[in-house]
Amino acid sequence: MKLVRAAIMAFALYSRIPMPRVDWESDSRRLTLYAFPLVGLAVGGAMVLWWHICYVFSLHSILWAVGLTALPLIVTGGIHMDGYCDVWDARSSHGSREKKLDILKDPHIGAFGVLHCVLYLLVTAALWEQTAAGPVPALPLLAIPVASRALSACGALFLPNARGSGLLAQVTGWRGGRFGLLALALVCLLGLGCLDPAYLCVAAGAALACGDTLRVCLREFGGTTGDLNGWFLQRCELACLAGLVLARWLEGLG
Repeated sequence: MKLVRAAIMAFALYSRIPMPRVDWESDSRRLTLYAFPLVGLAVGGAMVLWWHICYVFSLHSILWAVGLTALPLIVTGGIHMDGYCDVWDARSSHGSREKKLDILKDPHIGAFGVLHCVLYLLVTAALWEQTAAGPVPALPLLAIPVASRALSACGALFLPNARGSGLLAQVTGWRGGRFGLLALALVCLLGLGCLDPAYLCVAAGAALACGDTLRVCLREFGGTTGDLNGWFLQRCELACLAGLVLARWLEGLG
């Protein structure tokens, strides 16, 4: 039952999918991040369904791309994009570590956050448009959101909490299974290489996002926060998407 409650908490926190009420003060709260990849499975499932609809009805590639760009935001309610915008506002301030952490706590969004959000959505839609051909690649569409959330959870569980408090601190009480999350991410990403070695480009994108985020978290913030985890998740998925586009291009050459 603890795992079921943890899954309900994960969907309640990180998605807009209606969930029954559970006791937030229960021991299941510390397992929430371990159920986080299940939200990615829901996101990936929605994307697979949309791809299939577009393919069956021969919808225009623009509808194809816009739908795939919008669906993750619709399913999650944009919670990770909120962190993405906040982190860009903080980094663009070029202030001290304390000032950046204060900006992360500010509920308002600044100009830099808006600009980076718009740029992110444009680039994402453009990349999806490049993939808009052929039958649905179900496994990559499922693997990428699952792996990005497993890696995001790993960041929260492996890195120090930059604030030592907040919602993230409430869901990182037990760290004993963090290597299992890391293994899940590796299986999702490296397993795509079993389909075709070209799909290792997706894993390479995730690795680049992980390396750069680790550098930023430790150097500029002294650890991680919920916003930084959301920032990483969005960047990881964008990097994986770029890798997917490259992989499908390499498949076409073959």
